[in-house]
Amino acid sequence: MARQARAEATYGKIVDAAVELFTDAGYGDTDLAAIIRRAGITKGAFYYHFNSKEQVADAIIAEGNLRLRKVFVDADQTSSSALQNLIVATFGVARLMRTDTLVGAGNLLIQSLNQVGHAGQGLYPDWIGMFTWYLKTVAAQGDLRNDVDTVEAGETVCASVLGAQLLSDAMHDDVCGRLARAWRVLIVALVPDESVAYFHEFLARIVAQYTRPAQA
Repeated sequence: MARQARAEATYGKIVDAAVELFTDAGYGDTDLAAIIRRAGITKGAFYYHFNSKEQVADAIIAEGNLRLRKVFVDADQTSSSALQNLIVATFGVARLMRTDTLVGAGNLLIQSLNQVGHAGQGLYPDWIGMFTWYLKTVAAQGDLRNDVDTVEAGETVCASVLGAQLLSDAMHDDVCGRLARAWRVLIVALVPDESVAYFHEFLARIVAQYTRPAQA
């Protein structure tokens, strides 16, 4: 058990060091020697867990994806409405991108190095599939316009959420504000006319939660 605990601690040191260096210096300007020095381990200890820098990046992307997935699982506990849960989850993802350094590093790796490994290559189709599943559930619940294709809607919502994140990263502004503007347009395009006001009110409540000043 002690040996396993040490191995897990070493693994964590490597990942934490790589996250810091990839965030600060970038993937291309970080070499294995820098990761090993930052982690405070031996080269042998590194190779016990990873074969290359690319494999470390894969691990960061995969772990970040797991953490983001958990946001959706948690959001699904808040309501019986699939659309409400999806809206909540996208704001949770936006917050996690800003507050979790590993998730943020994984996001940067995917954006700049989509050839980094299988975790990155398969991520976007996987997310599109998840958003499409939500929109099919939204349709089954009667909250999607009859003339909207669920596959196209899933792809569009996914692209809008990712686009809000990318623009916010590039322009260094409020990601929640951008996401709110995207959702206001999406709701009009996706939801039956009689339900638009209801979902706009729901969106306003969620936006207020995510823009509320921190308590002193």
